[in-house]
Order: sequence, then structure tokens, then C-alpha cells
Amino acid sequence: MPGWRGFIGALQFLTRFPLPATENGLGEALGWLPLVGLLIGAVLGLVELGMRWLSVAPLLDSTVIVVLLLAISGALHADGLMDTCDAVFGHASPERRLEIMRDPRTGAFGVVGLVSVVALKIAALASLPWPARVGFIVLAPCLGRWAIVLVTVLFPYGRPTGLGAPLKAAASPKILALASLVPVVACAVLGPPGLAVGLIAFVTAVGIGRWLMTLLPGLTGDCYGATCEVVETVVWLSGAVLLPRLG
Repeated sequence: MPGWRGFIGALQFLTRFPLPATENGLGEALGWLPLVGLLIGAVLGLVELGMRWLSVAPLLDSTVIVVLLLAISGALHADGLMDTCDAVFGHASPERRLEIMRDPRTGAFGVVGLVSVVALKIAALASLPWPARVGFIVLAPCLGRWAIVLVTVLFPYGRPTGLGAPLKAAASPKILALASLVPVVACAVLGPPGLAVGLIAFVTAVGIGRWLMTLLPGLTGDCYGATCEVVETVVWLSGAVLLPRLG
């Protein structure tokens, strides 16, 4: 596992927490992404407990959690989701799709993709039963960022440069194995529902990666962000479906 410089780099990359400026490279941060995701989830879990104590209505509660997650991450992964949707849902060559991802303008596919994901997250959160709800709020950001490590290791990168290039340069099976320790333990703590959702998250991430590889010459940083957003959504959706049956 990379040193603590990598952990600070991961915090700077994935969050908008106030941290002193450093020269940490993204390559050292890759193995720490799931742990930072777990910390983000812990913040959301504490907010959830506070809103529960205040008896906030479920719909408002869920909306606050989703918006806070976007704020903590600086909408980093949401931006990747929009760029990826614009690129892959239109009719274009693989090379042209990479160009579309670089376009700072957002098209209709990107807007629809983000709105759909946000709506699904809010609805799924509102359906999660108490008290397991808190555990799954904590788990989703962890598995989402672990999914970034997974697809970074498994699939080729689509450009010689880019925001995700340092992550890909550092990717290795060893990094994936070490980075998987945190999400595996987190899933196990939640029992059978957590382990089931962890498996679903794995299948989802690999499925997204394989699908994107049919449309692109390789994945990009935007693809990593899109994968994170979709996996977070699937974690909460799966929890809403499985908890009444396995909890």
C-alpha cells in the first residue's frame, strides 16, 4: 500500500475537505480510494443519525444525503458521468467519443444521465429501512471508489494522457488486492445483505467496464467517475430490494 502521502493525495483528489496544498501525485493515491470513500460514507452516516434524531422526513433526509455527497466530492464523479453519457449514447466512432468527453459543454444525454442517477439514489435511500440504512449509506461511497480501482486495474486506458492516466500507471493486481480489504470488511460487517451487495457492485463495475470497452478504445477518467456513480446507485438500490428479504 502506498504511504500516507498517497492517503492525503486521495483525500485531496476525492473530496473538497480543506487540506494543506501538497505535491502528491495521483498514482500514489489509487490504493487509498476505498478508505477515503469509507470516510466520506462515515460523514454521511453521522449526518443521517443527526437527521434521524431530528425526525426529518425520509424524502428530505434522502435528498440531503445525496446533495451532501455531491458537495463533498465536488461533483467530480457526476461530471464524469455526464461526459461519459454524452460520449457513449450518441452515434459516433470510438475516437470521436473520446473527443466528446473532452468537450466542456454538457449535452442532453449527460443531463438526463445525471438526473436519472440522482433520482434513483434519492428514491433508493428513502426506501432503505432503519437501522441498516446507516450502514448502507456508509458502504456506497466506499464501494463506488473501490470500483474505480477495479476498472482501472482490469481495463486499458484510452488516452496517453489525462486525469486518470496517473491512476492507470499505478494500477496493479497487488494494489487491487490491498485496496479490496476495506470494502470486503465493510461488506462483511453488514452481514449477508452487505456481502450480497458487494458482489452486485463487483459485477456492476466489471459489466460497465466491458460495455464501455465495446464503445471506446479504452477507459478514461470520466469513465472511472461514471462507474463510481453507477455503483453507488446500485448499492442503494440493491439494499432497498434485499434488506427486507435478507435483513
